[in-house]
Amino acid sequence: MATRGRHRYAALWFILCTLLSIFNICTIYIFDGFDWPFYAVAANTVVSLGGIAYHIHVDEDNFVRGRLYQTVASVLLTLNSLMVFPMLWLSVFTLSGEYHNALPVDATVSSAQEVGRTAEAADKDVVILQTDDLYVYCADYDRLSYATEVRPSRDDEDVILCVAAAFQSTYQLDFDENNIVGWHTSGGHLERGTPQDGLGAFTYVDGVARIWDVDEAEDAIREATDKGGFGYQSFIVLKDGERGGFDTHEFRCYRVLTVLDGRVRIIDSRTLMHFDEFVQALRDLGVTDAIYCDMGSGWNYSWYRGANERAQTIIGMPWPFSHNWLAFQRDAA
Repeated sequence: MATRGRHRYAALWFILCTLLSIFNICTIYIFDGFDWPFYAVAANTVVSLGGIAYHIHVDEDNFVRGRLYQTVASVLLTLNSLMVFPMLWLSVFTLSGEYHNALPVDATVSSAQEVGRTAEAADKDVVILQTDDLYVYCADYDRLSYATEVRPSRDDEDVILCVAAAFQSTYQLDFDENNIVGWHTSGGHLERGTPQDGLGAFTYVDGVARIWDVDEAEDAIREATDKGGFGYQSFIVLKDGERGGFDTHEFRCYRVLTVLDGRVRIIDSRTLMHFDEFVQALRDLGVTDAIYCDMGSGWNYSWYRGANERAQTIIGMPWPFSHNWLAFQRDAA
């Protein structure tokens, strides 16, 4: 009787693990699609269901497979159930990159021209504007920098805005230039990165920021290397008002980098939305050129320097496997 009661409690444990696994599947599928985390969570769920069946139907009095089989099965099922919690951590990580912290919006705007006028009139390092569907971050920077391997420190008072830059190809704690997707360059060092077709480019050379279409991207990165600037590749969202080749069906928070009146601006969707809706919101604002600005689903951690010179998180968490960043800097006083 005691043994049967133990199996009932074990079955309840595996039911809980299965429910958490189903939550993980839904979260990762919605925000990350059919990538390896989805298949890992799906496999974990299937084994958890096996754990339920095992503990409900096992009859130790008539079990013919022997004690060794029971022990091995129990150990493997228990280890699998414990894997639910790292998967839950991955789900929380993914969700953290989809919801903004409360932001002190400075004004509401309706056009790209209004963005420039409003930002210029404000006496702040970072002005946060909004439309019905977008947040626009306007940093009063003196220069931009592209940081790989080490994330710019929140304690560095010269940095007033920091956002994720290019895509990364995989979760990797150790830094590797090849983990960054596409050609990228900084300080005269050109790196190939993980090859990916259909990428445009963003470059910053001698204080001039520019977004390049796919057929110009590689040459632009090489030119930035020769001139001591920096640049990296990502998907084109808009170029000359026309939609780029990038598309996705994910329902999530999106971000782009754009150049308005010669100044680099970062634009987020205010809420979760479909990509078509995000592109239309950019067009409604008057954005003509925009490049995707994100390392991947859940990787869009960013922060700005707000009131009293304190670093304020915009969205996401500072995960240790994110390794390339765009920093907006001011000259030291």
